[in-house]
Amino acid sequence: MRLHSLTLRNFRGVADRTVRLPALGTTVVVGDNEVGKSSLVEAFGLVFDLPDDSKSTRIRDIQPVGQDVGPEVTAELTLGGRELTYTKRWLKNRSTELTIVEPDGRRQSWTGREAHNEAERLFHQHVDPVLWQTLMVSQGQSLVLPTPADAEPLITAVTAESGTPVDGASMPLVTAVEHEYLRYWTRGGRATGDFARSEKAVVAAELTEAQALKAMEEVQQDIRRAERLALDLEDVSGRLTDHLGTVEDLRERKKATDEILLRRDAVRHRAETARARLENHTRTRVERERLLDEVDRFTKADAELTERRIDAETVARTAAETLHAAEAALAEVVELKDARRTDVQEAERRVSELMDRAELDRLLGQQSELVDVRARIAAAGTILDRIKVDDALVAALEDAHAAVVEARAALAAGVPEVSVRRLGAEPVELSGTGLDCPAGTVPAELGFDESAELLVSGELVLGVPGQVEVTVRAGGEAATLRSRVDEAVRREKDLLKKAGVKDVAAAREVLRKADTATAELHEARRTERSLTAGGDPGERIAVLTARLGVGADDEAEGEETSKQPAVEGVPGQMSLFEEFASPHDTLFEDFEPPASEPDDLSGAQRVLEEARDGLAEAERLLRDAEFAAAQARKAADEDRSEAQNARARSEIAAERLAAAIEALEAARSVLDDDAVAAAESAATAEVEAVLEELTAVQEQVDEAGADQVAGELADALAVAGRLHSERDTLRDALRTTEGRLEQSGRDGLATRRDLAEFESAAVRAEHESLRRRADAARRVFETLSRHRAEAQTKYSEPLQSRIEALGRSVYGPSFRVWLDDDLAVSERELDGARLPVEALSTGAQEQLAIITRLAISHLVSTGEGSVPVIFDDALGWSDKARLRDIGALLGRAGDHGQIIILTCMPDRYEYVPKATFIKLDG
Repeated sequence: MRLHSLTLRNFRGVADRTVRLPALGTTVVVGDNEVGKSSLVEAFGLVFDLPDDSKSTRIRDIQPVGQDVGPEVTAELTLGGRELTYTKRWLKNRSTELTIVEPDGRRQSWTGREAHNEAERLFHQHVDPVLWQTLMVSQGQSLVLPTPADAEPLITAVTAESGTPVDGASMPLVTAVEHEYLRYWTRGGRATGDFARSEKAVVAAELTEAQALKAMEEVQQDIRRAERLALDLEDVSGRLTDHLGTVEDLRERKKATDEILLRRDAVRHRAETARARLENHTRTRVERERLLDEVDRFTKADAELTERRIDAETVARTAAETLHAAEAALAEVVELKDARRTDVQEAERRVSELMDRAELDRLLGQQSELVDVRARIAAAGTILDRIKVDDALVAALEDAHAAVVEARAALAAGVPEVSVRRLGAEPVELSGTGLDCPAGTVPAELGFDESAELLVSGELVLGVPGQVEVTVRAGGEAATLRSRVDEAVRREKDLLKKAGVKDVAAAREVLRKADTATAELHEARRTERSLTAGGDPGERIAVLTARLGVGADDEAEGEETSKQPAVEGVPGQMSLFEEFASPHDTLFEDFEPPASEPDDLSGAQRVLEEARDGLAEAERLLRDAEFAAAQARKAADEDRSEAQNARARSEIAAERLAAAIEALEAARSVLDDDAVAAAESAATAEVEAVLEELTAVQEQVDEAGADQVAGELADALAVAGRLHSERDTLRDALRTTEGRLEQSGRDGLATRRDLAEFESAAVRAEHESLRRRADAARRVFETLSRHRAEAQTKYSEPLQSRIEALGRSVYGPSFRVWLDDDLAVSERELDGARLPVEALSTGAQEQLAIITRLAISHLVSTGEGSVPVIFDDALGWSDKARLRDIGALLGRAGDHGQIIILTCMPDRYEYVPKATFIKLDG
């Protein structure tokens, strides 16, 4: 079976989604939690398990909450060489559609229940349920190791690979024994068929017998219960009669004490009335005292506020006069400030003109300097263009030179060093390849008493003509060292040629010159930016020339400044102006402007400063005058507001006094002051007299115990009610028990018990006969199965070998496993340590379960019974190294079958080669 695509609509939280899967290879379906990954596996199972009219809770659970829609699933797959398109919708607008394309191209279609039955038939015909459950790992089951002994495709595959027959006996005998065994037992060892029905018949007969016996026991219990209820009813009736006499006695006592309680209630009522009357008279007295106090207090307040009002009105008139004087002084200072501002503007115009002339001179000098700087920039740029050396190239040259030194040092340490010296008259000739001489060039022949030190990385031939020839050859490592030296020298020469220098020292010197030229260039450019920071000097020169040409024709002599009179002092709060009239203040004297404007900038600036000083002094006087006017205005407003408030408070006090006097007179018209005190005294005497009478009546109530009689009577009535209820309950229970006894007598329970015992004995005898035959069939089947299990150990070797081959790619060559009778991994050996599976770490168990399933998939991948391998949320307990090895294994497993992985952690599978990643969005 190969799954090609799944489409889900209105399935749990999935509105509409289609996932297409490659028929071969490893596919990783990635999505966040609750995005619907596990729903894909669930949907594929439901579409083959349940028809569209199913009422199963599994169907109701997948319907979106609160939505009246029908969950729908469409699966496209290959099954037994046929291409199937299977669509099913539940609950609302139910439908089932199946389309099959045969290998020869013929197309067939079914709908409704026929489509469901055909799809179910094909699925069970071509998909082994044990293999399907073994290779589909649901969420949270990644640690469960598979036990695939009952998977028929796997058994067929290992049998074909091992060449061992499955059975330990002939197939007809096995079939016959198995057929006889299955008459009485299921494959799981539970009773079935006639044997199971016999067991149920025995249980039913024993149950009937037990029910008959129980019915007889219940009759005996009802007899005993009726006797006990009759005795209890008699006892309760007697106690009820005695208690009713006690209730009548309490009722007589209550009637005798009710008269005393009524008299006490009447006295209490009169006491409460007298107490309320006393409280009213006390409130009247307190209110009269309050009115007298208010009249006295308001009289004093009215006199005081009247005096304050007169004083406030006097102060307000004085403040208004002071404000008028301050505003007049402020107007004079404003005129003085305007005159001083005119003088400042004229001085500023003259200073601006002189500054423009000075700026023009400065710009002309700056333009000349700018020409020199740009010439320096061009010269430095020319030098830098000719230099090919930079910091990176020099660093590379130094690294290459260091590599040459290191390679030659390694060559000297790793190759033979030969020392040759000529001692006699015969010449000594030197030749060969891969020769180095630390003293210089290798000589072709040594003179008398000459010597040479040689490093041999290739071959050295020492010859004395006509006498001896010695050949020295270096080992294989020498050739590698020589090639490293040659490579390092070649790289150094290439870099020197690129830099255009003869050695590293020359490159450093050229780099130093480049740095000097660069510094000069940067300095010149900084100077150029500084000179042109305000713009091109030529443009500014043109603007200033044009401006000065126009300004020279428009010069005019300044106007004379009019005389400003001095500010006179003002009375009241404006007395601070008196300081302006001091002998040292000359601002208010006559001011005569100079006869002509100064031609030098310093003189013009001096005149401008003097004009600005005069303006500043005028502004100071203006601020002082404004401050004084503001203070006078604020004081006038405050005094006027104070006068208004004093007038309002005085009027309110007068109104309150009049109201208090009017309230006092009204109260006196009803009851004068002496009558109020007399009424309170009389009410106090009345309360005291009533309280003495109430005390005497309460003593009589206590002596008679009148307050307790009502409670005792209520308690007695409650007990009587409880006894009545208990008597009625016992009477009803006795009647019910007697009715059951009468009915039992009519039913003939004794006869039913005897018949049940007889039938139970007959059924047990028949079951015992079937049990003996069933036990015999099971013993034969178990004996034959044991022999088959012995043969099974022989054909488990292909699966074991496949698991070990896959495991060694993860754990190394020391990995081994052992399988039990169910072909499940029972033990693992790694680096000589053999442990049961249960003793392994959580991560190791999960990895072993994945390896085992991949091995099973590999064995059955070529047969028609193959199914996809599905992992839902696996590899949660593996470290980084194991994830890399398991990922490579998953990638290779995809070459032989269809591997589907569902995960919310894609980083776990980043090492799976050639994997297809499918992203599910929420």
